[in-house]
Amino acid sequence: MKKTCAIFDLDGTLIRKSSEKVFLNLLLNRGEIPIPNLLAWISHLLKVKSYTKAKSCRVHLRGLDEHHLSKLAQECFVNSLRSSITPHISSLIDTHRNEGRTVILMSGSLWFIVELFHEYFQTDIMVAHKLEVSEGKFTGNRVGLHPYAENKAALAQELASVHGFDLTSSYAYGNHHSDVHKLELFGNPVAVNPDRELRRIATERNWQIES
Repeated sequence: MKKTCAIFDLDGTLIRKSSEKVFLNLLLNRGEIPIPNLLAWISHLLKVKSYTKAKSCRVHLRGLDEHHLSKLAQECFVNSLRSSITPHISSLIDTHRNEGRTVILMSGSLWFIVELFHEYFQTDIMVAHKLEVSEGKFTGNRVGLHPYAENKAALAQELASVHGFDLTSSYAYGNHHSDVHKLELFGNPVAVNPDRELRRIATERNWQIES
């Protein structure tokens, strides 16, 4: 019997918001980010001219306490993020689990945010953006691949190799055109609330589209 999986994206797929934007707003409103850190991150954002690309840079968190931010993330989840979960997602995850698939949550968002959804949905495997921690504080440096664009595809292939998943019989869910690299590896790609470019690609390739 083939071993299969179902890989879900987080932002725009499991939830209709950007989890990190919501969390960043909380940090800004609480005055948690030192001004030099914020200026360094804004400088990077202006350089790359894309919030999506700037997400991989976490210089604004440099020197902040891991335990404290994790507690704030929990508060953010309870007060803001949990209510933005796409209504039918829980039953969809249960369906895949009941049909014997390994359920995987893969996101480019910070791991201590993604972990909250991982626990909430009781997914089997979680892949997220990991940051280096030294003496309990973030250094601002990334650990491993940032799960975004081509990297998501590479990470999906790595999981398939390690766990023996048959991707041609598996499912993948994503909402952004950068998810195409991952989606096209799977026999059952699903575009969820797709942006304009992903909707165009999904329509051309006859992929399932969910809104």
